[in-house]
Amino acid sequence: MFTNQARYAVSLVCALNLLLFPVAHAQNQLSLGELQPGQLVLNLSATEQQDVAQDTLNASLMFSTQGKDKAALQNEVNTTMRKALDLLEASTGIEYNTAQYQVYMFDPAQPSRRDINNPTWRAQQEVQINSLDSSAMLDLVGQLQENGLVIISLYYSLSAAKYEEISGTLMLAALKKLQDRANTAAGALSMSEANLVEVSLDGSPNFAYGERFNVGVARAVDSAAMAPPVADPGETQVSLTVSARAVLSP
Repeated sequence: MFTNQARYAVSLVCALNLLLFPVAHAQNQLSLGELQPGQLVLNLSATEQQDVAQDTLNASLMFSTQGKDKAALQNEVNTTMRKALDLLEASTGIEYNTAQYQVYMFDPAQPSRRDINNPTWRAQQEVQINSLDSSAMLDLVGQLQENGLVIISLYYSLSAAKYEEISGTLMLAALKKLQDRANTAAGALSMSEANLVEVSLDGSPNFAYGERFNVGVARAVDSAAMAPPVADPGETQVSLTVSARAVLSP
């Protein structure tokens, strides 16, 4: 749940998007000739950053099979993926989507060559899932593995909601820092007022990188039970830079 301060921060981000950005755009033509006698312009920039615990577990899994009968291979993929989707649909708190479906000629002895007269075919499809409930997610991934799917990637990331919450808090801190600097400069120059104009934000993108592995043919596991996978979250550094021009007045 968001704290009151976090809600205020996120609301202020939205407000700045609607108010400050248009104002900044409109004031980009501000020149020294437009200043009143005794005024001067100070360019300021401040960066705030915070390491935040990742809260979303992501996984990509694939089922792949190969053989001579292209139609039978596709039926095997379709049947296996239907069971996987039934399992996902019955789960709660899990977001998922299917990804690329491929059928192509493949020579297991020489992957770079294709025997077009007597081809071996590979058929495969991928499913991507993510959840804030890592325990349930890991258990589900384990069940999908038991059904014949192979993990391509498994990694933590920062959710969009958490990223926006932290960005809002960082923005407030950066704006305060800029105003404090402008006030300090005004005092040092015996100015009575310092107003920020042309405020712009430049935040680090909230993207997640999951290492992908080359996957061989995914076959159903043997009768021995497979232990579920394990994963521990790391941290994502959220960074926000606020730039502005301060107009100092006597």
